[in-house]
Amino acid sequence: MAEHDLAGDEARPGRAADRVRLPVPLLAALSRDADPASPVVRLALRTARQLPAGPDLTALLAALLAGPCAAAAPDWLLTAAATAEPPHADRQLTLTALAHPDCAPAIREAALRGSADERLGALAHAGAPASLRAGVVAELRRRLPPAPPAPVTPEALDRPDTAQLVLRSTDLADEVFDAAIPLLPGPPAQLREGEELSAWVTGHGAALAAWRTIWRRVLTAHPTRYARLLTLLDDAHAEQAATVVRQLLLGALPWTVEPELLVALAEDDLARFAGAALTSRICLSLLAGHSSEATAELVADELEALPAGDRRLPLAYLGEFGATPERGLRTASDWVARAVAERWGPLLTADESRPWRTPPETRAALRERFALTALRALELWRARPDFPLCRPEQIGWLLPLARELPALRPAFREGAGELLADAERGRRHRRLRRGAYPAADDRAYDELLNELRELLGLGWRGIPADPTPTELAFQPAEMLGRLVRDGVSDALAERLLLGHAVRGYRSGPAFAELLEAHSAPTEALRRLTDELPDRLADQPWAEQTWARAVLASGRADAHTIRALPAHAALSAPAPEPGASGPTVLSVITEALGDDADAWHRFATGPLRAPGGLRLGAALDLARPDHPH
Repeated sequence: MAEHDLAGDEARPGRAADRVRLPVPLLAALSRDADPASPVVRLALRTARQLPAGPDLTALLAALLAGPCAAAAPDWLLTAAATAEPPHADRQLTLTALAHPDCAPAIREAALRGSADERLGALAHAGAPASLRAGVVAELRRRLPPAPPAPVTPEALDRPDTAQLVLRSTDLADEVFDAAIPLLPGPPAQLREGEELSAWVTGHGAALAAWRTIWRRVLTAHPTRYARLLTLLDDAHAEQAATVVRQLLLGALPWTVEPELLVALAEDDLARFAGAALTSRICLSLLAGHSSEATAELVADELEALPAGDRRLPLAYLGEFGATPERGLRTASDWVARAVAERWGPLLTADESRPWRTPPETRAALRERFALTALRALELWRARPDFPLCRPEQIGWLLPLARELPALRPAFREGAGELLADAERGRRHRRLRRGAYPAADDRAYDELLNELRELLGLGWRGIPADPTPTELAFQPAEMLGRLVRDGVSDALAERLLLGHAVRGYRSGPAFAELLEAHSAPTEALRRLTDELPDRLADQPWAEQTWARAVLASGRADAHTIRALPAHAALSAPAPEPGASGPTVLSVITEALGDDADAWHRFATGPLRAPGGLRLGAALDLARPDHPH
């Protein structure tokens, strides 16, 4: 189309009397398939020059560029289409204008410069013209000049930069993806001279979590570009980013990874165990009395074979950094524990609920390879007399291996005996140093230890001479059953009853069976319930289990029911209709009678108090003769 045809009189705003009054949707429909030189197109061009920004202008520009102006268009029309601003901007219209053969570089540059960060990536989709893709790359680098990226901060998630927003576009052109990745925030800042350590640790942890989230969003948006991304990060400047990406692919998104890459990631991760295993061996050698020089000579070839980054830890125990060998003794098992928690968790289960790209047999082979690594860590494990295993994560890594790999349980049984024996000592250590270990973790630790022993078929090392209810609670069910069958003293029966509450689930002798073993079961329940706060002070969850068991036993008298923790007694299942003997309902009804005010005070009063509020105390507080 000739320039005169597109930019003559119709291209200049007309007088008010000459303005077109046809409905714009009609004019757009008429011009969409019209000849470029037709009067209707000239009329549509004149109208487009007259219309204010809005949906009508957007629709008319789109019709013109899709039809009569698809091959040739004036600069003013392309500029109007390419630089339309929200809320009237239309992605497809902008793309059409910027991809137009008549779109001058100056128009494209101005349009891209005016585009919001979140729209920039959408303009550089995989099918966009090369000139548009190159323009987006140039604009991206103008906004974030290529340089060592600034360290990530926790605020990076709330205030994402241009690179993050561009990478949210899932259909991004390869060259734009390649340009945006190096512009993402860098790893968290290291400790600066004069910076307060605790504040840095807190900030570093939050920044690292934000950084991992940023990379996970990139991986989620671009599931077909994992290999390309790892290639982009394959240099010394991006080593930390590459590590985070590998960890996320292996531990957070493994079902989205193609089989060959997943196997390569898993093998690369397992190869890092060599440095941890060598560290434990070095520490064992040093603790056995060998000098640093003799130990270094012994492991020289293995140390040289490690990648440079993996040598730092073993070298720290050979005297270069003054690390004590006791601290590095469990490096191998600590490596496996972190691997289970951070990277290998999904692969160690046989979960088929997700659409895995890697077939089950390949995942099973990887599980077995990891299990063999874990067995090697068990071979190197040694107890530290003054520092027994006390935390769930120190033994929890064995659980998925024992659960998911039954064929290897005999090997784990052989290797884990001393470790679990040390964990028994650690359980008592937890109670003795209550301030150092949260009581809330006690039950998880105990149940974890018990489940491991049951899965691996490892019997306990005998009941201690003066066992606590907790120590009894987590003995194997067979041992407890044998105790009851052989006859127990009243004192041991009472500890077993309390242990039943600690255990909190069905296993071993039933509560009723333990009561039958006692010479005075009703009196025992009354006394144990009175002493419950002292007996189970470090097991707060046991109150609920105790109340349920006592009420279900049929041996609780009114005194025992009133002595139960109020919140536990009231939340226990209601008795069956026609139940004989005192119940929670009968005790409450007898205490409050027909006094409406007393019922109101009971219903609205506190059920918990420092040190525990008994049901009887809650009822007394509601009585009219109680001082309020």
